[in-house]
Amino acid sequence: MPFEHGSAAATMASSDLPRAIGARRLSLVRILEVAPFAAPIDEQRTELGGAQIILQDLSRGLAARGHIVTLVAARGSHVDGVELLDLGIDSARMQRADLGLTTGERSDERAEREAFAKVRAWVDANASEIDVIHAHAYDAPAFASLVGAPRPVAHTLHLPPLDEAVMRAARSAKDATLVTVSNANAAAWRKAGVPVGTVVPNGIDVTSIPFSRDRGDHLLYAGRISPEKGVAAAIEIAERTRRGILIVGSIYDQAYFAKRVAPRVRAVPDAAAPARVRGAIYIGPRSREEVYVHMGHAAALVLPVEWDEPFGLVAVESLATGTPVVAYRRGGLADILDYTSGELVQPSDLDAFVAAVPKAIDKDPLECRRRAERFTLEAMVTGYETVLAGLVHS
Repeated sequence: MPFEHGSAAATMASSDLPRAIGARRLSLVRILEVAPFAAPIDEQRTELGGAQIILQDLSRGLAARGHIVTLVAARGSHVDGVELLDLGIDSARMQRADLGLTTGERSDERAEREAFAKVRAWVDANASEIDVIHAHAYDAPAFASLVGAPRPVAHTLHLPPLDEAVMRAARSAKDATLVTVSNANAAAWRKAGVPVGTVVPNGIDVTSIPFSRDRGDHLLYAGRISPEKGVAAAIEIAERTRRGILIVGSIYDQAYFAKRVAPRVRAVPDAAAPARVRGAIYIGPRSREEVYVHMGHAAALVLPVEWDEPFGLVAVESLATGTPVVAYRRGGLADILDYTSGELVQPSDLDAFVAAVPKAIDKDPLECRRRAERFTLEAMVTGYETVLAGLVHS
């Protein structure tokens, strides 16, 4: 899919990462970034998931610092400024990750094994051209294929521990360094018996996101349309607070959309911001730049998630525009939000969520922006630079 090194190391917060590297200069490293293969990473598309966005931004960020970055991704990928390696892997043969608890073999197990076998064959044949391997896929073969690789390996766990096969494979990757994106997700993986050592929070280029005080009175939901994201609950929250809601995102679970969302929304694919929103409007997926504009014109972003969010990139993006966030206190969202930037509500307490909306709307947009600045792209790149260079020079 498309999201502490060693037992004695301390978990690094995003604000600590620059200090972690400030005392020394890192030599340049030749890095092989291995993407999930469920979809191409094409920055010209609007359907990129959080892990894909992070991977393209990270690859470009490392390359901008002079590291030699090669990104292996599904056929049809396109990322400016990064060398892409096409191994002929067809994403149409892969299924998206099941975001519920999963046991048993997936229908695309054979295609996955073949895809990651191609990665391992390339690594074995070209080991002299790389120094370190950084893998991002939430697929059991992604771990198994790199056991005993001729170069050091780091895996970033972008999702919670939900798939039994992935958890077994991660436990077996004893020669790899395991990284994840929030303290909450690290705790979940450790509870599952997977020795995650390092936390590198996701980051965004805050300076490229427009700040706005010109907010409307409607709510916003932005993200994939799937059950664990609580889209149906977001619509109910808007109804109970007597506010309109704008829903932006691609349909991940078609059956869920058809049953729980489509009957309650109006499809307005050509809606532009700023626009007055009444009722529930679904505008489909949009580019990152368009989403930022819609965020800047919303009264608040609502995230009534029904799973333990591994990080919550959309919350940081919303804060960067100056728009506060209301969310259930689940997973990495508790790392991101505080009383200056939004409201965190006890999970599944819809009444409390409704009551929290007007409180969040009163938050100072500048304080929201300041909170987002704790999770910068620069800090994320520095965090991974430290991890990967450390593996090469250890």
